[in-house]
Amino acid sequence: MAFTKRDALIPIEAGQAVNRGWTAATNFRPLGITWHWTVTKTLKVCRDVLGGARAERKGQASAHFGIGRNFDEGIDRYVSIQNRSWHAGINQTLMWNGRALIDGSLKGTRTTIGIETVTMGFARAAGPPPAGWINAADTNGKHVMLVEPWTDEQVIMMIAVGREIVTEFPNIAFRDHHGHHDICPGYKQDVAGFPFARVLRGIYESVDIPDVWTPLWMPAQRQTALIKLGYLPEDGADGQWGKFSDAALRKFQREQGMLENGMWTTFVNWKVYDAMSRRGLLSFFP
Repeated sequence: MAFTKRDALIPIEAGQAVNRGWTAATNFRPLGITWHWTVTKTLKVCRDVLGGARAERKGQASAHFGIGRNFDEGIDRYVSIQNRSWHAGINQTLMWNGRALIDGSLKGTRTTIGIETVTMGFARAAGPPPAGWINAADTNGKHVMLVEPWTDEQVIMMIAVGREIVTEFPNIAFRDHHGHHDICPGYKQDVAGFPFARVLRGIYESVDIPDVWTPLWMPAQRQTALIKLGYLPEDGADGQWGKFSDAALRKFQREQGMLENGMWTTFVNWKVYDAMSRRGLLSFFP
């Protein structure tokens, strides 16, 4: 297996969207990985926007890596994993572990490695759905998006990048991965529909990592989970995320010690999985 690897490193200097090293707040290491989508068709566009000394978003945003849609596009490196990139933080309300963000020193820019993946994200034009695109709901449950799927070659490259990171920082476990929308729910939509289970099973070389994402992409699936856990009545899975579903999710969040925000995130997925496990209901997950 061979794919292009390209450095488009951002200089570590004033006026650039990068900072040297990790801080004492994280014991001088990253604590997780934040996955993003580019909303571009090619990696070159991402590189022009984020990479190098004269990026279009110079001093505004960056990422550690950009991953193209095929081996020819390959992988870009914009920031060394020994340094911090400015890939998340605006309107962030949750930390890498799902807890409420109350300390600015623990924003995504200071705690996680940011990886951009080339995809157009969700369809924005009306008309017939593009073939093969994925249905996935936003974190608020009210809007179902059509998401462009990631390619097989892209997944292979994501696994390679992930292995490089966790080899250097073995403290990053599979539950420490999330999307931009998970730490900034209600503000960001990426990476809805992301193949987390496939990517993480590859990074950590374990088929035992449960898929806590796919069974909870859609509103009706989320409602079914809340029914099984006793938060909604048996007839509550109508696929319409209204005030009763919102109240049920908020009650679940309160009882699980989570920030009560009514947003369905990766962190909720894991809490649902753990609650199902305690009740012997893991058949809900593949």
